[in-house]
Amino acid sequence: MQAIFAEIEAEFDDITAEAARLRQAIAQHLSTRPEPTSLAAWMDLHVFASATEKVYTGCERVMARIATLIDGAPLDRGEGWHVALLQRVANPYADIRPAVISETCLTELNRLRAFRHRERNSYGLRLDPDIVLARAQEVEATLSRFHSEVHALFAALRPINNLP
Repeated sequence: MQAIFAEIEAEFDDITAEAARLRQAIAQHLSTRPEPTSLAAWMDLHVFASATEKVYTGCERVMARIATLIDGAPLDRGEGWHVALLQRVANPYADIRPAVISETCLTELNRLRAFRHRERNSYGLRLDPDIVLARAQEVEATLSRFHSEVHALFAALRPINNLP
């Protein structure tokens, strides 16, 4: 179990670094306020969308690790598996673990999941700049909540598995 915690923590290091760069990019964008039709605005839009997508995908990798390694059950990667994964970690799992995430965290992560789907399936010119910026600005708080809730899971599992 200790190795799983370390692997997940390493994933969080990468996700957190991506989120920090996103925060810097947002701050720079807000300080310069490029003309909405400019190349700079288009580039910012793509950076925000891509980084938001990357952070959510990293969170999904953490959830998938928990679902497979801690739950000890494979993921069904069929139609709708991304939503099913969120639902799975939002609920306790058969006397193995408590719920990983709260309803609030589920709502926040689901909003990023839906955004990721739209980002992956749209050209940048079809993305709404206000929505992209809003989702990008939600990343840090959502990641912080998710990280805290996963750490609470670790704390709950340590005594069960006699870990330090």
